[in-house]
Amino acid sequence: MRTFVTLLPYLLLAVNTVLLLALFLGMNQRVRKLRTNVQASTAAAQTEVARVSNGFKELTNRIGVLEKEERQLGTMEQGAGGLNGTLRGKVLKMHRLGQPADRIAETLRVPRGQVDLLVKVHAIVMRTYQGAAAPELNGDIAKKG
Repeated sequence: MRTFVTLLPYLLLAVNTVLLLALFLGMNQRVRKLRTNVQASTAAAQTEVARVSNGFKELTNRIGVLEKEERQLGTMEQGAGGLNGTLRGKVLKMHRLGQPADRIAETLRVPRGQVDLLVKVHAIVMRTYQGAAAPELNGDIAKKG
């Protein structure tokens, strides 16, 4: 028994060493598993990022194609006889200055029919505004008088 008591600290030290070794080996295995899981997740995330990036590139290219088609359609529509805003303004200004439709068409190089149509449509549109403004003006004049 005396030898047992003498050997007891050494035995406890050996048991503690074995337990710590087992604990560290278990932690090492868990760290390896976590590392493989992280690597697999990272690879999956990189694949998904590449897929989304390619999707964005495809969408960007498609937007570019659509914008180009839209610009081409816009120039085709304007070239097909449509009047842009600046040209409309010039036609209406020349009409207000008393220029005849023939001279307006000749000066601006626009068909006379379009000039006549634009002037008529403008007159119709302005009638609605003039009709709505006239009662208000008459009411204001009556109040002041």
